[in-house]
Amino acid sequence: MSAKARFEVSTEGMAGLHEGRDLWSLVKELVANVWDEDSTICHVEINPIFSPERVERLEVKVEDDGPGFKDINDAFTLMAPTNKRHDSSVRGRFNIGEKEIPSIAVEGKVETVGQTVYFPENGGREIEANDRKKGTIVSAIVNRPHSELEGTVDALLGFLPPKNIDYVVNGQKVENRVHVATTTGRRLHTILASGIGEPLKYSYRNAQIDIYEPQNGVGHIFEMGIAIQEIEMPYDVDIQQKVPMPPNRDTVTAKYLQSVFAEVLKVTVDDLKEEHASESWVQMAVEDARTEDDVVKKVMDAKLGENVVLWSKDTYANEMAHDNGFEVVQPRTLSKIERSRFKDVGLQTSHAAYGLKTDENAEIKIYSDDEITESMRDVEAYTKWLSKQLLGFECHVRFIGSLGLGDDRVAQYGGRQLDYVVPRLGEDWFEMPNGKPLMQHTEMIIHELGHEGKSITPHTGEYVHRLAELGAKATHLATSIVWWSVGVRV
Repeated sequence: MSAKARFEVSTEGMAGLHEGRDLWSLVKELVANVWDEDSTICHVEINPIFSPERVERLEVKVEDDGPGFKDINDAFTLMAPTNKRHDSSVRGRFNIGEKEIPSIAVEGKVETVGQTVYFPENGGREIEANDRKKGTIVSAIVNRPHSELEGTVDALLGFLPPKNIDYVVNGQKVENRVHVATTTGRRLHTILASGIGEPLKYSYRNAQIDIYEPQNGVGHIFEMGIAIQEIEMPYDVDIQQKVPMPPNRDTVTAKYLQSVFAEVLKVTVDDLKEEHASESWVQMAVEDARTEDDVVKKVMDAKLGENVVLWSKDTYANEMAHDNGFEVVQPRTLSKIERSRFKDVGLQTSHAAYGLKTDENAEIKIYSDDEITESMRDVEAYTKWLSKQLLGFECHVRFIGSLGLGDDRVAQYGGRQLDYVVPRLGEDWFEMPNGKPLMQHTEMIIHELGHEGKSITPHTGEYVHRLAELGAKATHLATSIVWWSVGVRV
């Protein structure tokens, strides 16, 4: 025994929910209903009409050759139980879609096997018998401008009809698209009921995913051929099972999209071009745990190239990488997860590739206070003073040596710290005759201070500009000191 109804539906309230939607997104619900049934044709006609008051209107008509409505009440009853809810191979679940266009229509009609339901302009509904033996025609007149006709037809022509259905929109038959690939989506989110009258529940199922070339270069995600929304990728992606969506069925969650992107990338990565490798869908796919390392490696090579390292605070290592033909990539151009995944498949920082290297079991030596000579302290003081004048802060200074030093660097700067490699420079280099710095000291300090700043990449125009700026400051500083010493005011 069924319970008494607790609710009534306001047609005006429902119309308010759907009036602002694109017309194609309302018509698609009628198309989806046809495709869910045992039909071989789905013919859509949308034509302009004028009302007596010269108001622009459109007439929508969708016809099929299926068995007709099992229960005529479904033409005007919302949320009624339906066996579509426990079948993942059909699109319906809410039992709302075919009522959306009648809710906004000036007038409408559902003509199915044995019965016709009229929705007259003055409201309400009328039901009468007919002698129709096969199929259903749903028609409605809506207050929509004629300018919406072309976009509606184009959107409906973009659907991906099942092979067994003759799908025609305004006389144009929709043919099969260029098929790119098919894959099996592992554990894609879906929503199903276990039976009639049972609640809908979220679950995971493996699903076939068909990938096509998009129309007009704009990708979409589809639920069994019915478009859901545009997506930023160069493919149309058709999910062959129920897709979790709100009642309007016009959007999916970012998390669901990420799963789909990962599955698509898996079978298209070999065709990934450099201009697409930085698109957000590829990044989202890389960040998904289901994307395997070999796919991530191919994305990294397409996006960054082979000779590349990540920038590090080791400015000398950045410079060495650049001198050896490597591009030094700023970490901020990659997301945190993307960086981590790229590192897992071989991307190194400049420091890891070109930082101070020692022989096995060797350690970098930092000079202690009692090992630092007086001339080295003079250079330390001059370094701090000059950095204060040029950059506005005193950088930290260390004197280092190493066993088995693996390159020829003589100094390095990073993290507001300048290291002098004493064994490479030799202690005589630090000598300051009469306590005055030599040109070699100033040149070395300015060269290293030029690396200050996260965006400075060695031997680029920006780095050369920084050196010129520091050189100009140093020249002005020196000139000012000389002029002031002879009493000339500057």
